[in-house]
Amino acid sequence: MLKITKIRESRSNVLLKLEGKITAEWAALLDGVCRAFLREEKAVRLDCSHVDFIDASGVEVLNSLPRAQVTLLGAPGFVTELLEIGGRS
Repeated sequence: MLKITKIRESRSNVLLKLEGKITAEWAALLDGVCRAFLREEKAVRLDCSHVDFIDASGVEVLNSLPRAQVTLLGAPGFVTELLEIGGRS
């Protein structure tokens, strides 16, 4: 399960806290939430410090989000490593 909590929102950006697992079941939800804010022309910051698992679908979604507008914060080492292997550095 993935819990997505909006921590802070302003006119130009939003901070979302992610907790749990980013798996195929939840990756589409995360993608939809992020892209909705991007359509509003808001930068998205994702607090990944409480992500405890990510599968290939999760990696694919995070790597598909535009790097200029989406920032990952506090991602555990294993998440960062998987994203780098999958193409996001």
